[in-house]
Amino acid sequence: METTGELRALQFAELEILLEFQRVCTKLGLKYYLTAGTLLGAVRHKGFIPWDDDIDVAMPREDYDRLVREGTTRFNPQYVYQEYRTEPNFPYYFAKLRKRGTRAEEPILRAVQMEQGYYIDIFPLDRCPDGDKRAALLFKGIELLDCAVLARVSSEFVCGYQKPYMRLLWGTLRHLPNRWLFALRESVRKLLGMGGDRLCTVGGHHGYPRETYQPAWFAQTVELEFEGRRFPAPGGWEKLLENMYGDYMTPPPEEDRQGHFTE
Repeated sequence: METTGELRALQFAELEILLEFQRVCTKLGLKYYLTAGTLLGAVRHKGFIPWDDDIDVAMPREDYDRLVREGTTRFNPQYVYQEYRTEPNFPYYFAKLRKRGTRAEEPILRAVQMEQGYYIDIFPLDRCPDGDKRAALLFKGIELLDCAVLARVSSEFVCGYQKPYMRLLWGTLRHLPNRWLFALRESVRKLLGMGGDRLCTVGGHHGYPRETYQPAWFAQTVELEFEGRRFPAPGGWEKLLENMYGDYMTPPPEEDRQGHFTE
């Protein structure tokens, strides 16, 4: 599958956002890593996966929280940092850095009243419970609370839960104020992640267990080429990609080569 001119223009716009993110992180001394499809693109293509239309980075939780406290006003005016503590209608557990004056048509967010420009996704690296049941509960609990917020901020959101008890729980939670849902989400993260020896990024495309990681994979940082520039990546990138994609050097079938909001 070849990259179209329109998609390539979008990718270069997202690269500009990544460079702005890098500028602020460097100024504040914050750690971050390429992850998920962006990391795979750096390894397999030395840039974007040809059909990919977003950028993913991950940050240690302490750096992620510090960016919210100290960094959001340091971005140039054409960018806006969206996270639940900076944007009251932002539903997700992770953050986005967007470019104003552009438009990204994500169907699930289309009806939300907030800036909808091109973006990069920024995921906190959090502690993950050691047991499979508790870890799965962490991912499911945060997903449920994200969906409850989405139901409050988007008139178009449709609940996808099929099990009656999940629909009942979602239907109850959606009537709570956003600030209560955000507080519950933080409580779920802290209580279930307490004492865990693994790391995870919650809210991404792949979910549990593919978005769980060993801390040793992040013990060292390496730089990888991405679109002619170099960006930090976890030293254990091979193990991370194997865990997330399996045979990561083999591209998927043509019919599975889809982006988030482009065809």
